[in-house]
Amino acid sequence: MYEVIQLTTELIAANTEKSSSSVGLGGSSKESDTSSGSWTVGERCLAPWSEDGQYYEAVIDDITEDGQCTLSFTAYGNTDVCDVEQLRPVDKDHGQHPEGSSKSRKQLLQAQKDYKKKKAQKKAQRMKQLEEEREKEKMKWHIFNSKAFNKKGHVKKSIFASPDNINGRVGIGTCGIGGRPMTEFQQQEKWRRGPAGGVLGNIKAGAALKGQHSAR
Repeated sequence: MYEVIQLTTELIAANTEKSSSSVGLGGSSKESDTSSGSWTVGERCLAPWSEDGQYYEAVIDDITEDGQCTLSFTAYGNTDVCDVEQLRPVDKDHGQHPEGSSKSRKQLLQAQKDYKKKKAQKKAQRMKQLEEEREKEKMKWHIFNSKAFNKKGHVKKSIFASPDNINGRVGIGTCGIGGRPMTEFQQQEKWRRGPAGGVLGNIKAGAALKGQHSAR
């Protein structure tokens, strides 16, 4: 008798456990179907815009096998891509949702306008920085060129520059006078005392020698 009661108890427990398992599997399957959704091409939905993450009304254009979809926002006409799991159904009163859930056509246009405005400001700032860098480089070039002039405003000429004279040689002579003949020096006469009359005789002798050099 005891064995019969024990077998009956085990049988009841086994049936109960099997029923619970079936219910659990059915619930999980239903939950999975609900989470994945049954979206179709051409269906209206609420989808997030990749620029600001806010939800806007859109139409599904395509659904891929990897769980992504291509959609068009009805308020502006631009397209975007997102995961199917991110889609939300369109409620009849979706225009009355709290801030951050969805936006109207006017709000979407304003968001697009603000985005383009920020983009234009960044571009203008970048162009300004490039212009300032260009001006700095130009100023450096002017300073470099000004150093090539001395205080009088004349160009400093190197001794290795090509001479203006056809007979000149590079590196010979000083700057700007290459090709000129060498300076001629006259030999000074010694003062001598002689019978010609002392100092006066020396002066006359020196003058005579100078005349001879000039005649040559």
